[in-house]
Amino acid sequence: MKEVIKFENISRFYSETNVQANHAVSFSIVEGEIHAICGENGAGKSTLMNILFGLEQADNGTIYVGGDPVHFKNPSEAIETGIGMVHQHFMVVNSFTVAENVVLGMETTRLGLLNHRKEIAFVKELSRKYHLPIDPDAITETLPVGLLQRLEILKMLARNVKILILDEPTAVLTPSEVKEFLQTLRGLAKNGTTILFISHKLQEVLDVSDRITVMRKGMVIGTRETKETSIADLANMMVGRDVVLQVFKKKAEPKDIVLSVENLRFRNGSGIVKLDSVSMQIRSGEIYGVAGVSGNGQDALVSCICGMIQPTSGKIRLLGKDISLMTVQGRRKEGIAHVPEDRLAMGLNPEASVSENTLLGFEDRKEFRRGCLLNEEVCNIHAQQIIDSYSIAGATIDSPVIKLSGGNMQKVVLGRELATNPKLLIVNQPTRGLDVGSIEFVHRMIVEQRDAGVAVLLVSVELEEILSLSDRVGVMYSGKIQGELQGSEINEQTIGLLMVGGISI
Repeated sequence: MKEVIKFENISRFYSETNVQANHAVSFSIVEGEIHAICGENGAGKSTLMNILFGLEQADNGTIYVGGDPVHFKNPSEAIETGIGMVHQHFMVVNSFTVAENVVLGMETTRLGLLNHRKEIAFVKELSRKYHLPIDPDAITETLPVGLLQRLEILKMLARNVKILILDEPTAVLTPSEVKEFLQTLRGLAKNGTTILFISHKLQEVLDVSDRITVMRKGMVIGTRETKETSIADLANMMVGRDVVLQVFKKKAEPKDIVLSVENLRFRNGSGIVKLDSVSMQIRSGEIYGVAGVSGNGQDALVSCICGMIQPTSGKIRLLGKDISLMTVQGRRKEGIAHVPEDRLAMGLNPEASVSENTLLGFEDRKEFRRGCLLNEEVCNIHAQQIIDSYSIAGATIDSPVIKLSGGNMQKVVLGRELATNPKLLIVNQPTRGLDVGSIEFVHRMIVEQRDAGVAVLLVSVELEEILSLSDRVGVMYSGKIQGELQGSEINEQTIGLLMVGGISI
């Protein structure tokens, strides 16, 4: 088959952070294939794609496109050569129509005016040709996420790209949207488009790709024919050891009600209802998973329970005690531990040391103080215990936490929160941006907390994570609990329908 891209000894070093993002990367892409690129967070995948698309420059090595050496100084040069990139976060103008977004920067004119009829006809023909149906007159901000993704792809195809780079393309899609999207990719490849598919979701990679290249620590570990590999094989290549991908847990034995949320409503400063009469209960010894497409009220729910925002109405009770008006600190003292969605912005002080971060929010506890001052010796022992217990690689008590990998940062947050022996553990997107080895560790810790009698509230947009860990599931849609599931009711199809408001239970 014809080779369309060849990476030859590509290297990229970031002197400011002393990171070798790519080291002598060499492999090839053939025409019309879906070629997946997998690897841990920080393995160098995105850096390599940014170099290919002209967003960054390599220090050494050569990229060949169609047999010719290229050196793109910017994305415009890459697009002119037939290479397009769809990023995880969509770049559209919300107030524009679909057609206006597709042709933005390449509009047709008539007597100096925009020719909207030609634009609409052009987009209709484009969507017909590539089997990507979409209404060219629709206002972009009204589109569901799946159609926004389709719009981004059409923007690239309108510019005659033949090679499409997709960076974590299914991260914000529902299960039904994922299936439809993967079908779309197969259709594009069948029509000759070459696709580079960057993803950490190994099952999706196996479902859609023809070949898979695995990267680790900036280097290529190997390329496999998809039909000749497995999830376990890929995970081993990514991490360098065998990984237990299945979550093993005994049947839950829930006991007393720990958290009770009653008719919780929250309207933000713009008057938008983010929570609409949400009620739920979580017992000790169970994991209650909250599923849903991002933006359906999950963050508002967590913020209300933790005390970061005050609900418009409703009650929150912890072990029967009304904590609705308590401060964040007051709730922590009552036994709430929180692993936030954004560990750097909300869970850590990136400029502080590991030791200082293991105390965040708990500096006033008696065991850490000597009079009005912190007891440095006790604090350092506490930090070292967390480093040792959680195997935080490369860390000392004095290490700046910003120097740690994403997985090790998450271990610092987990270690700090679990050291308080909480009654309620809230984990929001606990494995976002983590490699498979770190995911394995975090999942094990969550199950151990459940088995120790802690009530666990798990919020995740990763459906596989919800299915693997949860004993009961509440699915959020448009600020409401659209349905609650348990036992055999917890399955991908039912959750997927609830996530888009297709049914309610």
